Amino acid sequence: MEQQRVELLQSEAIFFPEGLVGCADWRSFVLVGISEDEPVRLMQSTDEPEISFLVTDPRLLDPAYTCPLSPADRALLHLTADDEPMLLCTLTLRREPASITANLVGPIVINLRERIGKQLVLADAPYSARHLVLLSDGGEPALAHNVG
Repeated sequence: MEQQRVELLQSEAIFFPEGLVGCADWRSFVLVGISEDEPVRLMQSTDEPEISFLVTDPRLLDPAYTCPLSPADRALLHLTADDEPMLLCTLTLRREPASITANLVGPIVINLRERIGKQLVLADAPYSARHLVLLSDGGEPALAHNVG
């Protein structure tokens, strides 16, 4: 049973040829969704089971969010001119102060058809690596609109 699960995960894996930023060895992940309608998913490493990230679509946090792709990025991802990639950003849960932040500077771009991904660094973008999503003290969430 475990072997079938591993094979299933490998067949659904998204390959990151360059790894993730700062972690070049982390190259194979699957997206584990609670459901297709849920705004948050788990991006789970198939190489190192202890590695996983909470991810969401950055446009849920900022509807005007853009992620320009260079011709080299599009080629690496095997994207045609008409292809729209999946965009994700990582979420971080913090204890003190209790909050959730999103990394909008390091988006994850995925060609789902080809199962290839790349994490970018948007150096000159007007975004934050710690975009406030939610405070637990009853403060207003920093969402551009209501996602739920």
